Formats: sequence, structure tokens, C-alpha cells
Amino acid sequence: MLNRIMSIITILVLSIPTWSFQGTQNSAFYVDFASFASDSTDLVKLEVYYQIYTSKLLHIRKNGKYVANYSVNAVIKKGRKQITASETEGFLYKETFEKASNPEDFLINSFKFFLKPGKYKIEITLNDSNAGTSLPLKTNLVLPDYKSKIPMFSSIEFAREISEAGEPNVFDKSPWKVIPSCSRIYGDSNNELKYYYEYYSDKQVGDTTYFIFEVLDNKNNYVVSDTVCSKITKLNGFVGKLSLEKLKPGYYNLVIKDQSSKKGKTVSTSGNFKIALSGLAMVEYDIDIAIDQLRYIANSKEMDKLRNAGKDKIIQLWNEFWKSRDPSPGTQENELRDEYYRRIAYSNKYYSLPGKDGWKTDMGRIHIIYGEPDDIERHPFDIDVRPYEIWYYYKPRQRFLFIDEKGYGEYTLQYPYDGDISKQIDFRKGKP
Repeated sequence: MLNRIMSIITILVLSIPTWSFQGTQNSAFYVDFASFASDSTDLVKLEVYYQIYTSKLLHIRKNGKYVANYSVNAVIKKGRKQITASETEGFLYKETFEKASNPEDFLINSFKFFLKPGKYKIEITLNDSNAGTSLPLKTNLVLPDYKSKIPMFSSIEFAREISEAGEPNVFDKSPWKVIPSCSRIYGDSNNELKYYYEYYSDKQVGDTTYFIFEVLDNKNNYVVSDTVCSKITKLNGFVGKLSLEKLKPGYYNLVIKDQSSKKGKTVSTSGNFKIALSGLAMVEYDIDIAIDQLRYIANSKEMDKLRNAGKDKIIQLWNEFWKSRDPSPGTQENELRDEYYRRIAYSNKYYSLPGKDGWKTDMGRIHIIYGEPDDIERHPFDIDVRPYEIWYYYKPRQRFLFIDEKGYGEYTLQYPYDGDISKQIDFRKGKP
């Protein structure tokens, strides 16, 4: 059963759906951006951040070392016209093959552009010179006019680390150094959301303002809401952090508002982020169900080990279980785990029945193990025949027959389920 899931994951590692650079990823390359007012009266500062997991680059042994040669180029267009571009090139030198293939190693860098407000297209490309491969990532964005309308917020820059600024570097946001979270993925060992934003207003230094922080889930339900009183300083920047330990895995939206503006006007900024599945979240929310859901991928020994573990050990064992199945260890994504739970969510949405979650149904089980069928033959209204469906998978060659035996919408899998379906069962009404 794992082979079918892994064949899907091999494709996903190469091409994972994007969400406007937030979460743009393929396990080797993550990109994000944020915009801010600039010192110029009519330009917007656009910062484009990128993260490369260096073990994904091809290292060639040269003069006793393992060398990778890469470049990242950014092109910005307005319509079809190129407005500006920038490129960085680098070499990485590793003493040993083990260091060159260390999945924990990565680098983060950024581009800065100063552009007029308006609509743009951005294309960021990672080039692996040794491998002769390129990975382009594209998105559209709108840069607001920060100077014409106040009060106003900048974009939210999601961070992996915020500290006091030291030696000057590209991540300085005086008085802080803000290392961006290019993937906006949190969870596991990273259960604290950190962020930086700027607020532009006509308030005087020392004035107070009230910022409202809200986190909404993917159904726009409020899961966090807090109000903080802040003092205006001569610097526009603010930093914040939020514990994510009690939030379920999934996609969320962070919203920052100011309701102390004149005439009751509310201004806001927002940004999406993701909480990956974590052992801590599953302990918080029905760990028994979470363990039971592993039945299609775990063996009985692994299931028993998790069931018998105490609460102080369950998180460690849970993380070890999925780490052992991670197709890209060292990155923030675990593609196999995420695909597995995406299929569970899909099954719950489309195959649930009264009193039974979709992942427990026969159709849900086959979908979780094999994924979306290559073809489905549906027969809901044939004369003198109970409703049935045949699911076809071309690789591996499998066919599954489901029959709504009681007429209540619960399609059950018929056995045996591979080989010549026409010889397996007589699914006419009234026949066994």
C-alpha cells in the first residue's frame, strides 16, 4: 500500500501547488515576499526572500572538496514589459560527501527592489549549474501606495527568527534582525509564530494605539484574538509572536488591525501561514483517532507501540514514525505525511456517512491508499442493477468494484477486488 502513496509523493516533491509565494515550495526552494514604504516619496520597497536546501543541489568533487554552483535570478514585469531584474550566484564548498548531503543545511537570502505602486508579475528562478536544471516560480502582486493613504500597514513579514541587530546585514529591520520564514510553515519544533510589520500614521511619537491581532482558520472562524496597546516611536516597525501549540494543523490567516484611527476607521493587514501536522497538536486533539488513522500505513507493531506509549512519550514516537517515512528529510515539509492527511481530509469531505467518517469507509480507504483513481465508471441508475462504481488505477494495474448494497449511499468494496471484475460478483439486485 505504501508503494502507491510513495509514487504519488515522488511527483509532489517536484511540483507542489503554490499559494502566491507563501508556501511556494518543492522541498528545495521556498520563496516569499513583503512590501514596505521607502524613504522615497513615490516608491515602494519590495523584499523578495528565498531559501535553498543545499543538499538538493548537485555537488561535484573537485580538488578534494564537494562543490555546488547555483544562481538565483529575479525578474519583475509590468504586463509583458520587463521592469527590472537581479541575480545572485554562489559556490558552496563541503569537505565531505556527508556534509554536502546534510539535509539540515540551508541558506536564506533576499532581493530588494524599489518600484512604483501598481500591479506586477515576479518570476524567481533557482538554477543548479552542475545539474543543468532550473526551477522557476511565478506570482502576481499588487504594491500599494503607502504614502497617499494613512494610517496604513505594511505587509506582514513572517519570521523564523527575530533578534537584536548586530553587524549590518540584509535582514536588518532596525533595531532588529528579522530572518524570514520563506515557507511560512510552522509546527513540530517550531511552534511559535514570529512576525514583523510596519505601521504608517500621522500620530506623534509617544502616542498610543491599539492593535488587534486575530488568527482565522480556513473557514474564517476566529481561533485567536488579542488586543495590544503600543506606543508610537520614531521607527515604524513592530514585532510580535504567537504560540501555536493549541492550534490544529492546517492553513490560517493572521490579521492585524488598528481600531484607534480617526472616525472609527479600521485599517488592517493580513497574511496566510500553515501549521504542519505535529505530534503536539495531535496529542491535544484526539490522539486515539490520530493513531487509528495510521492503520493504512503503519504495521501492527508500530500501532501497538503508539497506543501503549505514555503521554510523555507519544510526541517523540509520533515524530519518529513520520520522520522515518519523510522523502525529503531536513526540510520543513514531510510530503508523505501531508499527502496522507490530505487524502484523509478528502475522504472525510466526500465519503462520510451518518455516523461514519469518510476515512473509515471502503471508498475512503482505497482513496487514502491509492489516491485519486485514473478513471471511474459510475452506474447509479442502471435498470435492475444496484448502484455501483468501478475505480481504475493504471499504475499499479488495479480495479476496485463498489456496490451500494442497501441503497443508502454506502458503497462497499467487493472481494476479491483485482483481476477480471466481470467474474468476481453478480451485482444485480437480489443476488448475493
